Amino acid sequence: MILRTLICAFLLSLSSLSWAQSQQVGDLTVYHNTFNSSFLQPEIARSAGLVRGRTHGVVNIAVQRNGEPVDARISGTVTNLIQQITPLNFIRIQEGDAVYFVANYTAAQRGLLRFEVQVQADDNSPVHSVRFQQDFHPDD
Repeated sequence: MILRTLICAFLLSLSSLSWAQSQQVGDLTVYHNTFNSSFLQPEIARSAGLVRGRTHGVVNIAVQRNGEPVDARISGTVTNLIQQITPLNFIRIQEGDAVYFVANYTAAQRGLLRFEVQVQADDNSPVHSVRFQQDFHPDD
């Protein structure tokens, strides 16, 4: 339980407004950020089901409606500069009322990555696409 709390606290800090970008889609606010997997301690990454490595990054998604967390359905892809598309396999993490979705991605070299994430709040809601890009710098 303590390890899970540490994971969520770390991911919470990453999804705070100081680290995350946000986009408004319909009545949802989608927060997103990416970071090198080496920012996570090995035991935290392992507990969350994430892989650490010099070419591995993590994308973190949080969804809110009127300032309240939404347990949405999340899927997506990441595309590199040579147009290789890789699906993102999101892992749901919940601690109390907070819900986050994290996924690993890989990039063999430095470059701009384009992310496209589909967000659906519930069965009766439309699917919204959120697009963003981020430079990736493999760890040295």
